[in-house]
Amino acid sequence: MRRGQAAIEYLLMIAVALTMVLIVIRFIRQAAEQAGKTINDTAKTISEYLNEGVSNAGEG
Repeated sequence: MRRGQAAIEYLLMIAVALTMVLIVIRFIRQAAEQAGKTINDTAKTISEYLNEGVSNAGEG
């Protein structure tokens, strides 16, 4: 019976470890998506400022 108990304990430890890995992966994925959105928004803002500057330079 001790062998069976040890096997179950190992399986439970693996299950807990996999659960923790999945939680970390989910957190990293959400952080990466947010970073991507921020980068896109910043690039859009910079592009708009540059376009305004070029337009204003052409008028003057």
